[in-house]
Amino acid sequence: MFISHPNFCGVFEMLVMFFQTCGVMCLCLCRLMPRSSALCHWGRAGFIVSLFGLGISGALCGGHDSEFALFAGGTMTLLLIGMTMGSGATDPIDATPSLASPDAA
Repeated sequence: MFISHPNFCGVFEMLVMFFQTCGVMCLCLCRLMPRSSALCHWGRAGFIVSLFGLGISGALCGGHDSEFALFAGGTMTLLLIGMTMGSGATDPIDATPSLASPDAA
């Protein structure tokens, strides 16, 4: 019995699907949980890791002429749109008055 050569293109395609799933889950965590919760912070960090993973695995799929490179790019675009659109509420850290503002007293 011999060991066949691994299909690297298939591995990269599976990585694209993995990072797509993780990105959507982290986006949901970040957008649906209160901003001060630990789950929101974990979701935000996981979201960034998912975007980097999608970029790298999509580039590797593109090197093997796989169509999953297009899926990775489209998912990155939709995830970034989903993260940036919203009500425009500020984080609790940004809502504190600064010492330089005239209303600080």
